Amino acid sequence: MKKSGFNTGLFFALAIFLSSCDGFVPDPIDPRLPVYSESAKNQSGAMINNVPFVDYPKYSSLESPSSAFILNQADTTLILEFNLSQRNYNFYGNSVNFSLESLTEADWDEMEQGFGKKFSLNNTKNKGKLIVRSNAGDTEIFAETGQITVKVIPKSKSIAGTFGFTGKAPNGKNYEVHYGRFDYFFQRLK
Repeated sequence: MKKSGFNTGLFFALAIFLSSCDGFVPDPIDPRLPVYSESAKNQSGAMINNVPFVDYPKYSSLESPSSAFILNQADTTLILEFNLSQRNYNFYGNSVNFSLESLTEADWDEMEQGFGKKFSLNNTKNKGKLIVRSNAGDTEIFAETGQITVKVIPKSKSIAGTFGFTGKAPNGKNYEVHYGRFDYFFQRLK
C-alpha cells in the first residue's frame, strides 16, 4: 500500500513538473508576473490596467523562445518590442514598444553601470507605446508620462530593465502600464 501511494505521489509530482516547463519563473511578490532577472531568461511582463500580461518563453523546436524584438541601429537607436498576452489565452495580446533615439556612448556606458540608465518617455527622443489588439482592430496608445530603465549586461549577453507609463486611447480611455519588467538575450552591435 505505501509503495503504491508513493508511486502515485511521484507520478503527480512529475506531471506537475512537466506541465510547468514553459520557462515562466513567477515573481515572489506577485506570481502573475515574471520575476525580475538579469540573465537572458527571454521573458517580460507588465500590469496593463491591473491585468497581468506576460511574454512566456517557449521551448520547442517549432517556436521562437520569445515574441520580443530588440534591435540597436547604428549604435544610436535602441528599439524594444514585447508582445504580451494573458496566461492561458492564445488570442489577442498587447504589444509594448519603446524607441530610444540619439543614444551616445555615455548613454551606453551608463546602461552598463549599477542599476542601468533611466529614460523619461515624455520627450521627443524616447517614445513608449502600447498597442491593444482586438476584434475591432489595433489601437495605439502613446506614453504621455512614464519611464523605462535599461541595463545592458555584456557578461551574460542580456538586456534587462523595468518600465511603466500612462496614456490615453483615441476614444478617451485611460491606460496604465505598470510593474513592467523585461530580461532578454542581447548583444550590442558596435
